[in-house]
Amino acid sequence: MDREGLINGYFEGSLSQDQLEEVTRLLGTDSEFVSEFEFQKELQQSLKKDERREIKNMFSDLASENEIPETKVFRLRPWLAAASIALLVGLGSWFLFFNSPDLNTAELYAANFTPYANVIQPIERGTQLEDLKTQAFIAYENEEYLKALELFKELHTKQNDSYIDFYSAMVLMQLNKQEEAIPLLEGYIEKEGELKDRASWYLALAYLKLDDIASSKKQLNILVRKNGFKAENAEKLLDKLN
Repeated sequence: MDREGLINGYFEGSLSQDQLEEVTRLLGTDSEFVSEFEFQKELQQSLKKDERREIKNMFSDLASENEIPETKVFRLRPWLAAASIALLVGLGSWFLFFNSPDLNTAELYAANFTPYANVIQPIERGTQLEDLKTQAFIAYENEEYLKALELFKELHTKQNDSYIDFYSAMVLMQLNKQEEAIPLLEGYIEKEGELKDRASWYLALAYLKLDDIASSKKQLNILVRKNGFKAENAEKLLDKLN
């Protein structure tokens, strides 16, 4: 895999262990690779901030309860917008994955699943934060999934916000406990959670992981019909499953 593919794969979460080790090696030995990696990291952070702003209105009550003041101004490079197009072109190699005729459900799942970004509790690194929700999302962002799961469970005993079920399901899927994640996602969708289109995507993937193709296709069809979250990906995945 070329360097661009390694960087894109890193931020997609699709690299093998050997490829991750290669990224680590290049970060320690290749200044040009480091520069491009840091740029793509900056881009990813910017995109996540944009999504947080987009979803903020959905969670206005939550935002007012635990709003954290910004202590760091993040300035994007002036050519960042143009470079984002290059990133999307680079991601085009990902779509070639779907042209392989012999993929199994585990491979399809691995190609599509990435835990959803934390859009509930933005974390300002370096600050001292002690509230339970912040601790849970710090663990989530740090990929400490067992710790995050326990914190989300504790948080659920103290408040009944539906997003807790959504992110608990993300953690369970990351821990390969799709059977436990499915009822949380189904319940979240039934309660009309603000991220229900996201939940439908992950519910489809959870069913896919369990080889329940019919249930997976049902959720994917919902996304395609409503032109919802990851509708294009859902359509491509449906084509592969049909």
